[in-house]
Amino acid sequence: MNIQVTTRHRQEGAALVIALLILVVVSLLGVSAMKTSVFSAKVATGTQADAMTFEAAETSLSVAYQELNDMSGEALYANLAGQKMLTMCVTEKDTSKEGPCKKGDVLDSRGLIAAESSSRLNGYEPVPGAELGTTAGSVIYVDYKVAMLGESTMASFNLDNHHFQEALKRGLKPGSEIE
Repeated sequence: MNIQVTTRHRQEGAALVIALLILVVVSLLGVSAMKTSVFSAKVATGTQADAMTFEAAETSLSVAYQELNDMSGEALYANLAGQKMLTMCVTEKDTSKEGPCKKGDVLDSRGLIAAESSSRLNGYEPVPGAELGTTAGSVIYVDYKVAMLGESTMASFNLDNHHFQEALKRGLKPGSEIE
């Protein structure tokens, strides 16, 4: 009878060791799954933040295009002639505020993203056969080339996005200004 008790105690000890090993393996799998889940959440958040800055830069370019379309050729030339730069801050309340963004100028309701556009005249091409003569002088139709840069930043994620595009705008240019 003493021998049977000893064998029985050895079997109960082995079951305890196997149960502990299974518990350790399951715990390691759980920790690994948790780390994978946290990593996936960080990647998804980063991807979403990058998409938000991309869209904000595109929005600032859209505002620059709208501003360009609303200008007459004369206003375009007056605002962008020489090395002048037209900068627009895009905010949630005032979609196209002239000048660079200041602290507190944000595009979204959470205050995460700042976006602005900068535009400058990048030359022009005369439209063939479009010269007009008047008694006070002459003017010519030109396609103004406007270089536009849309920028956005998300300081909390240390992200920024830059989009460069060139647009054409047809307008009048005084003959005296043509080189």
